[in-house]
Amino acid sequence: MKEAVKRAPGVPSRREDVTEQELRGAGVDLDRQFPNWTISDFKRYPVLSEGGWFIVIKHQKTLRSISRTPWHLQGPIEVMSSKLDI
Repeated sequence: MKEAVKRAPGVPSRREDVTEQELRGAGVDLDRQFPNWTISDFKRYPVLSEGGWFIVIKHQKTLRSISRTPWHLQGPIEVMSSKLDI
């Protein structure tokens, strides 16, 4: 039996659904390139790598990357001073 993934309390896991239009925008033709996959097989979420934070779209069963876009420098951490209007 597969064990559930444990997450730190208070740290959200934001895996969002993608649309067919978003996949097309990433250069993917679902019917031609991935005939046995459905849109629900793809998710968008933030990842941290050696290059910093990125928002990626990945196929969840194979973790194949579809797109990778640079995100905020500190990822999901929002510094209070960033909201100051100086």
